[in-house]
Amino acid sequence: MVFNSFNFVGFIIPILIVYWIFFKKSKVSQNILLLVSSLVFYAWADWRFLILLLISILLNYYLGKKISNTTNETIQRHFLYIGLIFNIGLLLYFKYFNFFYEGFVEILNVFGASASYNTLSILLPLGISFFSFQTLGYLIDIYNEETEPSNNLLEFSVFVSYFPKILSGPIERASKMMPQIQEKRNFTYPVFVDGLRQILWGLFAKIVIAENCAAIANPIFNDYGNQSGSVLLLGTFFYAIQLYADFSGYSNMAIGISKLFGIQLMRNFSTPFFSTNISDFWRKWHISLTTWMMDYVFTPLSFSLRSYQKKGLIISIIATFVLVGFWHGANWTFVFYGLLHGIYFIPLVYSGKMNTSEIVAKGKLLPSFVELIKMILLFILIMLTDVFFRTHNVSEAFDYIFLIFSNNIFSIPTEIFSSNYLITTALLFLFIAVEWLHREKSHDFEISHYPFILRWICYIVLYLLILIFGKSAETFIYFQF
Repeated sequence: MVFNSFNFVGFIIPILIVYWIFFKKSKVSQNILLLVSSLVFYAWADWRFLILLLISILLNYYLGKKISNTTNETIQRHFLYIGLIFNIGLLLYFKYFNFFYEGFVEILNVFGASASYNTLSILLPLGISFFSFQTLGYLIDIYNEETEPSNNLLEFSVFVSYFPKILSGPIERASKMMPQIQEKRNFTYPVFVDGLRQILWGLFAKIVIAENCAAIANPIFNDYGNQSGSVLLLGTFFYAIQLYADFSGYSNMAIGISKLFGIQLMRNFSTPFFSTNISDFWRKWHISLTTWMMDYVFTPLSFSLRSYQKKGLIISIIATFVLVGFWHGANWTFVFYGLLHGIYFIPLVYSGKMNTSEIVAKGKLLPSFVELIKMILLFILIMLTDVFFRTHNVSEAFDYIFLIFSNNIFSIPTEIFSSNYLITTALLFLFIAVEWLHREKSHDFEISHYPFILRWICYIVLYLLILIFGKSAETFIYFQF
């Protein structure tokens, strides 16, 4: 049941009515409704893994209390290790077992063992990468005394299973989300309307921008060996936009839906393509994953390697981004994707500019020439690296990139004059313009400051564009992670 389906509309409207009319006076009843709705939503996606989700909730709730209530540091660590083994073990088995199994057999073959293997048919539970990381962070924060454990199983269950974010994030921190669950939510008209506004923009990004870009990119990637370099370059461009519009569209819808229930989720994208360096890009791209990796992987690793100075910092960054890539899936393409992004940080480390970040052209309508060039060059770099994200294996990715630069890259593809390309390009100009104009706002379609008439013109235009140019979409790219 995806957000952009009539099934979801039929699912959420009755819940909102009951939530705000009949349960508005009690946080307990609100939380019960959210929990039941979340479990139904997850079971609708794949009922077979509902028991796994419930086990994860119960075990992590119990371990969180044990870590906090135990004064003996050794026993605290033991409970933390149980949590780490359980949560990481879920990921290793369901997501990476076949990857490591195949690698082990191939190593044996290198040494002449002549081993063979058959991969296991392991189904990947939806959202496992997101709720496992969320519960991992919860236990680590309790151990580090950065947050208090939940003493209410109902509230903790909502924290883990909350349906707007369970399938593809954002990965929430307990210190931010739990206080909202622990209080009764009151209906606030501006927040509710802003949620609807954010849902509308996310829907536009997904079914208009992402799906129209996919209609161009997919045929190119599926037949890349017979395309000119210029067409392959177009394929990388439209795929990069597709990936961003798909996931940011989901995130905006998730955050907007959550606002309808009076709960604010963290922002997951902040116009990343308007960045001028790779460090700034990752502060704005998949923010919940980036901050999680920075807090729980990069920070302790860089602290342990601090005696190696810049070399230790580079090792920490590369190791962190290899993990970022590997988090996405059991494929060497994702490892290379993360490795390349880590390598891109090296010039920033040696120039001392890794921590510099600012909004491009803040307070201005247009960027400077230097800012524009930096944004374009960074986008090209990201765009080419996304080839590893899209292709099936590393060899295919390198073949694709090699063909870009060896096969008529400067030729003008006739495809760009087709109606499909022209319409998609026009829609992209609108999409990019809106994001640029709102790059300093809380989200990409934050237009509450617009006059009433202008706001409604924007709503109507977006609705008509969705109606005319929207394409059906059964899933989101990040559901596979």
